[in-house]
Amino acid sequence: MMLLAVGSLAAVPPRAAAQRAAKDLAAFTLASGTRRQYRSVATGLLNMPSHLSTPSGVGPLEARVSWSTLGVAALPARRSWTTSHTALASAFTVVLLVDAAQTRDLARRGWPGFREANPLLGPRPSVGQVNTYTALAAASILTAAAAAPPRFRPWLLGAALAVEALTVGGSVRNGLPLRIR
Repeated sequence: MMLLAVGSLAAVPPRAAAQRAAKDLAAFTLASGTRRQYRSVATGLLNMPSHLSTPSGVGPLEARVSWSTLGVAALPARRSWTTSHTALASAFTVVLLVDAAQTRDLARRGWPGFREANPLLGPRPSVGQVNTYTALAAASILTAAAAAPPRFRPWLLGAALAVEALTVGGSVRNGLPLRIR
Protein backbone atom coordinates (compact mmCIF):
# COMPACT_ATOMS: atom_id res chain seq x y z
CA MET A 1 0.00 0.00 0.00
CA MET A 2 2.78 2.39 0.90
CA LEU A 3 4.57 1.69 -2.39
CA LEU A 4 1.35 2.35 -4.34
CA ALA A 5 0.84 5.71 -2.56
CA VAL A 6 4.42 6.85 -3.19
CA GLY A 7 4.23 5.74 -6.82
CA SER A 8 1.01 7.66 -7.45
CA LEU A 9 2.45 10.81 -5.85
CA ALA A 10 5.50 10.57 -8.06
CA ALA A 11 3.26 10.57 -11.15
CA VAL A 12 1.67 13.93 -10.26
CA PRO A 13 3.25 16.82 -12.19
CA PRO A 14 5.14 19.31 -10.03
CA ARG A 15 2.85 22.21 -10.92
CA ALA A 16 -0.58 21.97 -12.47
CA ALA A 17 -2.13 24.66 -14.68
CA ALA A 18 -4.59 25.61 -11.95
CA GLN A 19 -1.78 26.18 -9.49
CA ARG A 20 0.06 28.41 -11.99
CA ALA A 21 -3.16 30.35 -12.66
CA ALA A 22 -3.76 30.84 -8.95
CA LYS A 23 -0.22 32.10 -8.47
CA ASP A 24 -0.54 34.50 -11.40
CA LEU A 25 -3.90 35.77 -10.11
CA ALA A 26 -2.45 36.27 -6.62
CA ALA A 27 0.41 38.29 -8.13
CA PHE A 28 -2.10 40.39 -10.10
CA THR A 29 -4.15 41.00 -6.96
CA LEU A 30 -1.13 42.19 -5.01
CA ALA A 31 0.11 44.39 -7.86
CA SER A 32 -3.25 46.05 -8.52
CA GLY A 33 -3.86 46.88 -4.87
CA THR A 34 -7.29 45.24 -4.63
CA ARG A 35 -6.28 43.20 -1.63
CA ARG A 36 -7.95 45.33 0.99
CA GLN A 37 -10.02 43.49 3.52
CA TYR A 38 -13.02 45.81 3.78
CA ARG A 39 -13.38 46.88 0.15
CA SER A 40 -16.76 46.33 -1.45
CA VAL A 41 -17.24 44.21 -4.54
CA ALA A 42 -18.38 47.16 -6.64
CA THR A 43 -15.33 49.24 -5.75
CA GLY A 44 -13.04 46.33 -6.55
CA LEU A 45 -14.66 45.80 -9.94
CA LEU A 46 -14.54 49.51 -10.81
CA ASN A 47 -10.84 49.78 -9.94
CA MET A 48 -9.82 46.75 -12.01
CA PRO A 49 -7.89 47.54 -15.17
CA SER A 50 -9.81 47.06 -18.39
CA HIS A 51 -7.24 44.67 -19.90
CA LEU A 52 -6.21 41.88 -17.58
CA SER A 53 -3.18 39.82 -18.41
CA THR A 54 -4.13 36.22 -18.93
CA PRO A 55 -2.23 33.80 -16.68
CA SER A 56 -0.30 31.17 -18.59
CA GLY A 57 -2.17 27.96 -19.37
CA VAL A 58 -5.69 29.36 -18.80
CA GLY A 59 -8.35 31.13 -20.80
CA PRO A 60 -9.43 34.73 -20.23
CA LEU A 61 -10.24 35.79 -16.68
CA GLU A 62 -13.87 36.43 -15.86
CA ALA A 63 -15.04 38.82 -13.20
CA ARG A 64 -17.41 37.23 -10.73
CA VAL A 65 -19.38 38.55 -7.81
CA SER A 66 -18.40 37.41 -4.36
CA TRP A 67 -20.31 38.13 -1.21
CA SER A 68 -18.51 39.31 1.89
CA THR A 69 -18.86 37.45 5.17
CA LEU A 70 -17.94 40.49 7.23
CA GLY A 71 -21.56 40.93 8.31
CA VAL A 72 -21.63 37.41 9.66
CA ALA A 73 -18.31 37.92 11.41
CA ALA A 74 -19.70 41.00 13.15
CA LEU A 75 -22.49 38.97 14.78
CA PRO A 76 -22.03 38.03 18.43
CA ALA A 77 -20.30 34.75 19.13
CA ARG A 78 -22.38 31.59 19.13
CA ARG A 79 -24.05 30.99 22.43
CA SER A 80 -23.24 27.56 23.73
CA TRP A 81 -25.93 25.24 25.02
CA THR A 82 -25.04 22.99 27.90
CA THR A 83 -26.46 19.49 28.21
CA SER A 84 -29.02 20.71 30.74
CA HIS A 85 -30.21 23.40 28.30
CA THR A 86 -30.56 20.79 25.56
CA ALA A 87 -32.39 18.43 27.93
CA LEU A 88 -34.84 21.15 28.97
CA ALA A 89 -35.46 22.15 25.36
CA SER A 90 -36.00 18.51 24.38
CA ALA A 91 -38.38 17.89 27.28
CA PHE A 92 -40.33 21.03 26.40
CA THR A 93 -40.60 19.93 22.77
CA VAL A 94 -41.84 16.45 23.71
CA VAL A 95 -44.45 17.77 26.14
CA LEU A 96 -45.57 20.39 23.58
CA LEU A 97 -46.03 17.62 21.01
CA VAL A 98 -48.05 15.54 23.50
CA ASP A 99 -50.27 18.57 24.21
CA ALA A 100 -50.72 19.15 20.48
CA ALA A 101 -51.60 15.49 19.91
CA GLN A 102 -54.25 15.63 22.64
CA THR A 103 -55.71 18.83 21.19
CA ARG A 104 -55.69 17.46 17.63
CA ASP A 105 -57.49 14.33 18.86
CA LEU A 106 -60.23 16.48 20.38
CA ALA A 107 -60.47 18.60 17.20
CA ARG A 108 -60.87 15.47 15.05
CA ARG A 109 -63.64 14.19 17.31
CA GLY A 110 -65.51 17.51 17.27
CA TRP A 111 -64.69 18.62 20.81
CA PRO A 112 -67.21 16.34 22.63
CA GLY A 113 -67.77 17.98 26.02
CA PHE A 114 -64.47 19.90 25.87
CA ARG A 115 -63.29 23.34 24.91
CA GLU A 116 -59.80 24.72 24.41
CA ALA A 117 -58.51 26.80 27.33
CA ASN A 118 -55.83 28.62 25.32
CA PRO A 119 -57.27 32.04 24.39
CA LEU A 120 -54.96 32.30 21.37
CA LEU A 121 -56.60 29.26 19.78
CA GLY A 122 -60.22 29.94 20.60
CA PRO A 123 -62.77 27.54 22.12
CA ARG A 124 -62.76 24.94 19.28
CA PRO A 125 -59.74 25.24 16.97
CA SER A 126 -59.29 23.10 13.87
CA VAL A 127 -56.47 20.61 13.39
CA GLY A 128 -54.69 23.09 11.10
CA GLN A 129 -54.90 25.84 13.69
CA VAL A 130 -53.48 23.50 16.33
CA ASN A 131 -50.61 22.50 14.04
CA THR A 132 -49.81 26.13 13.20
CA TYR A 133 -49.92 27.17 16.85
CA THR A 134 -47.67 24.27 17.86
CA ALA A 135 -45.04 25.12 15.25
CA LEU A 136 -45.09 28.81 16.18
CA ALA A 137 -44.95 28.08 19.92
CA ALA A 138 -42.00 25.73 19.52
CA ALA A 139 -40.14 28.13 17.23
CA SER A 140 -40.73 31.17 19.45
CA ILE A 141 -39.74 29.50 22.73
CA LEU A 142 -36.64 27.83 21.28
CA THR A 143 -35.61 31.03 19.48
CA ALA A 144 -36.06 33.08 22.64
CA ALA A 145 -34.02 30.51 24.55
CA ALA A 146 -31.26 30.62 21.95
CA ALA A 147 -31.15 34.42 22.12
CA ALA A 148 -31.25 34.53 25.92
CA PRO A 149 -28.06 34.71 27.97
CA PRO A 150 -26.92 31.25 29.13
CA ARG A 151 -27.76 31.92 32.79
CA PHE A 152 -31.35 32.93 31.91
CA ARG A 153 -31.95 30.10 29.42
CA PRO A 154 -32.79 27.34 31.97
CA TRP A 155 -35.38 29.57 33.62
CA LEU A 156 -37.09 30.30 30.32
CA LEU A 157 -37.08 26.68 29.19
CA GLY A 158 -38.11 25.47 32.65
CA ALA A 159 -41.07 27.87 32.77
CA ALA A 160 -42.22 26.80 29.28
CA LEU A 161 -41.84 23.15 30.26
CA ALA A 162 -43.82 23.70 33.47
CA VAL A 163 -46.70 25.40 31.62
CA GLU A 164 -46.89 22.59 29.07
CA ALA A 165 -46.59 19.87 31.74
CA LEU A 166 -49.44 21.42 33.73
CA THR A 167 -51.54 21.60 30.56
CA VAL A 168 -50.91 17.95 29.69
CA GLY A 169 -51.51 16.92 33.30
CA GLY A 170 -54.87 18.72 33.32
CA SER A 171 -55.84 17.03 30.05
CA VAL A 172 -54.96 13.61 31.45
CA ARG A 173 -57.06 14.30 34.58
CA ASN A 174 -59.95 15.14 32.22
CA GLY A 175 -59.63 11.73 30.56
CA LEU A 176 -57.46 12.39 27.50
CA PRO A 177 -54.81 9.73 26.79
CA LEU A 178 -51.07 10.38 26.63
CA ARG A 179 -49.88 9.76 23.09
CA ILE A 180 -48.03 11.42 20.24
CA ARG A 181 -49.84 11.08 16.95
